Formats: sequence, structure tokens, C-alpha cells
Amino acid sequence: MTLRVPPRVLRPLAILLAGSALALASCDQPKQATPAAPEAPAGKVRPARTAEPISWDPAGKAFVLNGQALKPVALWTFDAGTDGFEGAGATLSARPGGGMDVKGDLFDSIVRFPKGLSIKGAEANTVLVRVTRNQDTARWDGALFWTTAQHGEAAGFATKPVRGADPAVGETTVMVYDLANPRKGGDDWVKSVITGLRLDLDDDAGGAFTLHQVAIVNIPGGAAPEAQPAPTPPAAP
Repeated sequence: MTLRVPPRVLRPLAILLAGSALALASCDQPKQATPAAPEAPAGKVRPARTAEPISWDPAGKAFVLNGQALKPVALWTFDAGTDGFEGAGATLSARPGGGMDVKGDLFDSIVRFPKGLSIKGAEANTVLVRVTRNQDTARWDGALFWTTAQHGEAAGFATKPVRGADPAVGETTVMVYDLANPRKGGDDWVKSVITGLRLDLDDDAGGAFTLHQVAIVNIPGGAAPEAQPAPTPPAAP
């Protein structure tokens, strides 16, 4: 027996099926991407930097304070390599023409000084790091840790630069670490033989720097140069 469907029923049914087919076809098409709003750059406001009294003299190959060369207890210039420095969470590489590039691979990248140090803290109260920033991040660290025969790397034996911290992209500074007056550790540095040093740069992954020269020196009176006395006013006639 053949079932006959009246035309008045077929026409609405055909329209319904056609509409359903169009709806299903549209579900298979990729959604139109909504243009993403441009991401604002992560700007970081840095305090105004005062002039650094310590500079690098390329001719004399020495750090200079007030025109006088500082005699280093240890000096690394990265003229032909990484000079024994090692990275942890950071990639270190020799820079063509001199210098050591440091690329932060993890949020807390580490640069360790060469092994086998034996520095009498009483004879060297300052660490100098001449550095250029190549890539910025949101969070700076700059901590310097030291080790002795009595203790390893620990938060209780660390300090941060008194000047030259957190350079901007393209800026070269001399970071000055005053180990006679560290943030933590008291007089441990000056009473100990230093066996290791560790430098933490940014607290974010992706930071990039070039270390040009690193030195351990002794500055009479400490890393903060003494203020010049104010001129004495002339006596009243």
C-alpha cells in the first residue's frame, strides 16, 4: 500500500527540512575571530638615577673612582668567553666583541661566579658589575649571595646594589654592592674567606643582559664614597 502525503503537508515539511540543513551547515563553519585588543606594554617606572662616581676605564682596563684606578682582588672582563661563570635557569654565552650575554630562561635565573674563589672579605669590601640590559621584564631582583666554608647560599647572607640597580633597556650601569654593610649577614663578609658568589638578575623569565666587567675591589671608607665637606664660608670682616 502506498502512503500518499497531501501537498499541503509536503510544502511546510520541505521548508522546515531546508532550514534545518542550513542551520547544521552553519555549525560546521569556523567562528569569525573577534579581533583582540592590542596588549598594553608592561611599562615600569624607574626612579631617577644619580651619577655613578665609579666608571670603567677601557684604556687602563680598570674601574675608576674619582680619577683613581681601583686595584681589583679579582677581575673578569669576558674578552673571549664566559670566564668560568655558570648559569642556572639562565643561558650564558660569549658576546662577539667582548662581554657575556645572560638570558633568563626561568623566573629566578642565576649567574654563579667561577668556582674556587678564595677572597678575604676584610681585604675586598665591594663587588662591581658593569651591565647593560637588552630585554626588560616586570620584576627586578639584583640580589648578590656569598658563601663561605661555614655556610652555603642563603637568604641570610645577601645584599642588593646600593647604586646602579635595574637598568632600562639599552642602559649601561655599574652596579655597586657594598659588602661591608650588606642588607643581611652583618659582618660575616668582612670576617670570612669568601668561597662563592651568586648573582640573581630579574625575578621574571625573559630578561636579557650583557655583563661587560665584574670586579671585587676594596674601596677605602666603603662602597659609598664619602660626601665632600661643604666649603667653609669666609669669615666676616
